Amino acid sequence: MLRSFAAGFIALAAIVSPLPAQNDAEVLKSLPHKNETFLFLVNESVVLVQWPHTLKLVNAPENVTLLNPGQCIRVGVVATGDNRDQYLEKTKLSFRVGFAGQTQDHVLAPLAQTKQIKPEGGDFVMALATVGGLKVPPLTMASLGVSPDNWCVPADAVDGSATVEAELETPSGHKTLKPATIQIESFETGSKRSFKDEEGLNGFLMTYYRHPDPARLFPALQFFAADAKARQNRGTPESTAASIGSALKADPVAAKDFMVRVSGQSGFTRDFGLIALRFAGCDIEPALKAMSEGDRQMFARLPTLPDPDEMSADGENATRLDILWGVFMTTGEFAPVQKIASTLAWRSYWEAFEKLIKTPNHPTEWTPSIARAVTYGAAGWALGSFQRTDPLAADYIEYMLASPDTPPAVKSELTGLATNPAFQQTNGK
Repeated sequence: MLRSFAAGFIALAAIVSPLPAQNDAEVLKSLPHKNETFLFLVNESVVLVQWPHTLKLVNAPENVTLLNPGQCIRVGVVATGDNRDQYLEKTKLSFRVGFAGQTQDHVLAPLAQTKQIKPEGGDFVMALATVGGLKVPPLTMASLGVSPDNWCVPADAVDGSATVEAELETPSGHKTLKPATIQIESFETGSKRSFKDEEGLNGFLMTYYRHPDPARLFPALQFFAADAKARQNRGTPESTAASIGSALKADPVAAKDFMVRVSGQSGFTRDFGLIALRFAGCDIEPALKAMSEGDRQMFARLPTLPDPDEMSADGENATRLDILWGVFMTTGEFAPVQKIASTLAWRSYWEAFEKLIKTPNHPTEWTPSIARAVTYGAAGWALGSFQRTDPLAADYIEYMLASPDTPPAVKSELTGLATNPAFQQTNGK
């Protein structure tokens, strides 16, 4: 329902281009002001992991419709219309979750957090307005408040559905919201949903934080292990292992199930699964002890993943960047994006590199300076790409630009992601 407000964005986009002199109030007349409230279920990681590193205005999270054992949600209330923030601040929420013949009640309480929600495409419109010289206030047509309490799927849950009912005490009186239903899928069922092609796997991993589905991490492992071509691409095995491992680290219940399934495999599937589990910080010693001596020796010879937090001059920074993006895409964590952005402080190395390659008969050997220059260009290109295509990355970049903790040199580079020539070449090359 949040995304249905895109009509307002389309109307605004049409106004921005032909009428650059139009004032803010006239532009905003095109936006809907109908007062409504409805139920919206949010994965708990949105509240605990993502929102602490965003501004008041954010892109809409995904509405939860599917959960696996161990996953948790917060119950949210979306309000539209004028004065919606003040309305939510004075609203109290109670909710009831029914699952597997049992009911769990959560008493009436004020909403814990409230965020203003951008219309779909709002980031693009603001960028367009800036280029056109039009001053438009932050675009928002809805606000989302979330409950202080969570509900978690039991770790031993089987297939079924959970029903969420919610009631509000608002400044305008008592309200009962339309109930929501969540599909509960066991690991056994989810692990049977295989991937048809590489595009499906990539889409799953690249958008995982938006709708985490840990039961499918094992079929993801199986598909990748069988894809000999993908395994030969530089950086792909490392980023894939980091993606799966990061998702498991964020979900201990899923990691436990994954460990059991991987331990029953052999060859590359088992080894690659153990590498992902090790990246997640899991104890893989029991699985190693169950191997034959020859298999243990073979596993010991496998390379370890480079530490993504230790950018160096060894030529592996491209892989480290891939790993950091993998961690971000599966967890939605801020730290990987912040780490990538920190390399934008290496602009001077890029400038020196540009002078070097324009020098006749310039040296061609790899140096620490060139490593930092290439990392700067690749990081800037990727950040610009994610800023345009990933809503949470765009929110994180806005947060870094506003944060006093972001070094001035990095802020300057983030401001120029769309215009810096160093970031316009494919993958910074």
